[in-house]
Amino acid sequence: MHNNLIYLTDGRGKVDASKLSDTEWARLVCENRDSVRRRLVKCAWCWDEDRVTHWMKTYSRGGRVISHQPGESADHPYQALESDEHKAYCDRVERVGTAEGFQAQRESRADDGRTRADVLLVGARRLSYEMQHSPFKAGYGAKERTRRSLAAKRDAVAWHTDSSIIAQGSRVAMLRSNQARLPQIENPRYEIRILGGYRRVLVWDCTSREGHRCPLGRYAGCGATHVDSQPSAITLDDFIRQAPAGLVLPVWPLDRLGFWTTPGDYQIWVDHFGEGDRLVASGAGRRRQSEQQADGHSRWTAAKDYAPVVPRQRDGRSQDVSDIPDGLINLERSAMEEHAKLSGLSGEAYEAQWKVWRVAAEAFHTALTDFVAHVGVGMSRFEVEQAVKRAVRHPQPTTESA
Repeated sequence: MHNNLIYLTDGRGKVDASKLSDTEWARLVCENRDSVRRRLVKCAWCWDEDRVTHWMKTYSRGGRVISHQPGESADHPYQALESDEHKAYCDRVERVGTAEGFQAQRESRADDGRTRADVLLVGARRLSYEMQHSPFKAGYGAKERTRRSLAAKRDAVAWHTDSSIIAQGSRVAMLRSNQARLPQIENPRYEIRILGGYRRVLVWDCTSREGHRCPLGRYAGCGATHVDSQPSAITLDDFIRQAPAGLVLPVWPLDRLGFWTTPGDYQIWVDHFGEGDRLVASGAGRRRQSEQQADGHSRWTAAKDYAPVVPRQRDGRSQDVSDIPDGLINLERSAMEEHAKLSGLSGEAYEAQWKVWRVAAEAFHTALTDFVAHVGVGMSRFEVEQAVKRAVRHPQPTTESA
């Protein structure tokens, strides 16, 4: 039946009319005979979503019928009542957030009265937590609700589900956890692990030595610097402790390929791809590194990929590494050394060292741009950059003359 969720003003609250017994339904129809004056049955959908009161008519016509008064609204699709697991997840989020010192509000609404959050956590950022335990309603999916929440001046919307089917069809950045039973959700010592939607960002130089699959499908690597992501581990409780404080941030929140990551990884991603909800510059068909397929090349192509890449000038002559100034090589070497120091760091130490590395990297790229633009070399900027990186990573042995 449509319009199954109703509010009864006689003290029973929100109920599912399709689950009332025949006796209870017959009594409700009798009591609500003059629906406008009686004001007993109110549409739960209109009230929950828009805080608008619409009194409902109840009658039997080949089944149970609950309808709006003429001219009020159209029927709503069937909507399930909030499950016990859904309540337990929201209780847990509220408990963890409050213990961490954040302000937690259940069923919070924005100033416009239309945008609702299961739990609103207010810290350095305003995080709207949404638990999705059942399939989305047609015409009212996660993407539309996320866009409305962001427009209502909420910094982020954290969708969470324990269903892989819901996560795959959500069309937004969604956290997916392991499935837990009600006693486990209510147990504060039980860890609810995030299995998807939380990732770490990878940066690597695409060579056969790095061990990463080339996004362009070259077996020996293309020589470029790539940025991608891979799944990382976090618990739901730790996520709730960090997200309102801005210690985890969403990447592409309105995209199914979006994810959550640390501020340092977020900055690397934004520097490389930009802040848009969907990557456009590299083509709409872009897939994550884990989804790339490098198989199926011909033997000729494979042999070509394994052949060493020799940088050439625009006139066709091979570029000699000795043509690259030592200053560029020293700047790139300095940037590599600062980046290596990030290993093993975390928290404030990581942030401080990350800034040092960014300064060193920016100094190299500025000098590289000036060299290509003003010195007049016969190579592109990319070719010069790759030549410098090869000189730093694979220095040629020097021989002393007698």
